[in-house]
Amino acid sequence: MSYSEPYISNGTGVFWDMDECKLQEERTAADLVPFIRQMVSSVGLRRPPSIWIYGDLTGLDFQAEDDVNVKLNHFHAGEKRAKMTKILEDIVSWSGENPEPSTGILFLGQLEDADESDITAVTQLLETQKNYHFVITGPSPPPPTVVVCLRSIPRGGL
Repeated sequence: MSYSEPYISNGTGVFWDMDECKLQEERTAADLVPFIRQMVSSVGLRRPPSIWIYGDLTGLDFQAEDDVNVKLNHFHAGEKRAKMTKILEDIVSWSGENPEPSTGILFLGQLEDADESDITAVTQLLETQKNYHFVITGPSPPPPTVVVCLRSIPRGGL
């Protein structure tokens, strides 16, 4: 399946909460970044995605510490509000660095009401004012869900 310009050439941002959206059993932390890149490419989005990973990353080896397109954000258990604030800040920052329209993929899991309200407000604002497209998904298993959502983008764009 192919998509039209400008979506296929503009930026894709992936924001992954590792505490809420755990890796599938057959995957390791080192597999995650190549898997995300392959997933984004497989649905026709050409530009390498910018990837943010959040959560308790203790003992996880992503093998991406030197990759400028990957940002690892460590938060201890219990720092949910601080983590969600950082995710929101990063979404806004990413939107300022990427031309419209762009695609954001959020792996966030089950959100508390206040967090869901904040995410909804930010993503709806970017969708209406900057013509961005957001796919928000949760665990079990997130990657196929995202692929299905991305494939639902009309061939002519959004």
